[in-house]
Amino acid sequence: MLASMADLHAQVAARIAEMAPRLQRTGATLELVDVQDGIARVRVALTRPQSSRLVVSLQVKSGIERALRASVPGLRGVEAINLPPHTREGWDLT
Repeated sequence: MLASMADLHAQVAARIAEMAPRLQRTGATLELVDVQDGIARVRVALTRPQSSRLVVSLQVKSGIERALRASVPGLRGVEAINLPPHTREGWDLT
């Protein structure tokens, strides 16, 4: 049975809260925007200067997606709304 969207949102939010200290130590932040149709929509940001912000941001997003999908049943994917190909705001904007 699939979890309700509210349950899924709560599970993803809890997992992101657990991941936050480790992400911050590595120079990244993650914000859960919402969960729609089993897809967590997040905003990824880097807090330290990087030679290639886009590449590092995409790598961080990929790792986050693997961790979330492995630990949150019913989660189908993670979309970073500020990274390609789902850019709405531009990858370098907060």
